[in-house]
Amino acid sequence: MAAAMACWAVNDALVKRCAQDLSVPQILAVRGLFAVALALALVLLARERPRPRWLLRPEVALRCALEVTTAASATWALSLAPLGVVTAISMTAPLWAVMGAQLLRWEIRAWPRLLGVLAGLAGALLVVQPWQNQPPAPAGVAAALVCALCLAARDLSTRRAAQALSAPQLTLMTSASVGIAGVIAWQVLPPAQPLTTAHLVWLAAAALGATAGNLLLVAALRRGDLGRVMPLRFSLLLWSTLLGMLIWQERPSAMTWLGLALIAATGAAALRKRP
Repeated sequence: MAAAMACWAVNDALVKRCAQDLSVPQILAVRGLFAVALALALVLLARERPRPRWLLRPEVALRCALEVTTAASATWALSLAPLGVVTAISMTAPLWAVMGAQLLRWEIRAWPRLLGVLAGLAGALLVVQPWQNQPPAPAGVAAALVCALCLAARDLSTRRAAQALSAPQLTLMTSASVGIAGVIAWQVLPPAQPLTTAHLVWLAAAALGATAGNLLLVAALRRGDLGRVMPLRFSLLLWSTLLGMLIWQERPSAMTWLGLALIAATGAAALRKRP
């Protein structure tokens, strides 16, 4: 999970770089095409044949639909609310996922696991500090909450879908779903900025990060204990902060470092073996 979050942080940084010039449908479509090519190569290297009927499996179709709705709701939220607020609300996804797993009785109910996720959430709030922003629009908060719930549902559905398909197969299906959705939106919405060679390079690299992140996420959720794995989702903020320092010369505050330390401690506690 920690490695998956590192890959997604790289993807987010590269997407942010392209978002200055390109529209969201362009980014989803082009990155999606590169991701499909990578995932297809992995499937073929594993000597497996892509089969459209994979989408007929209910758990796989649900996973693909949630991948698309997660991307759409995140984009909608970012267009209506500040980044810090959206990030803070989306970081509640691990809490919803652990609660969902316990309500569905996929795992035993244990308060220490919920407390661990809450500690990670507290660290996330210290990092993004949403209280420093102007009060966001209610619609933006609602969209961010939808994004968090979609993320939690996506992670829970991954656990089931990963029993039906291998990691490369599932990655291929989800990448194709997002790419197709991006192409359709690109055709419906007004024309955007033209693509350059630099954009293609950045989006190809982003696709590599997203593909690796999906593969690692499936591996983490296939058999992992959600109570131990989900707190490591907060490591995304650690990787993002480090990338911000390296690429945009950002200087985290003392409060940010305190939040990152709390996230690191929560992750270490989650990895500790229990008797």
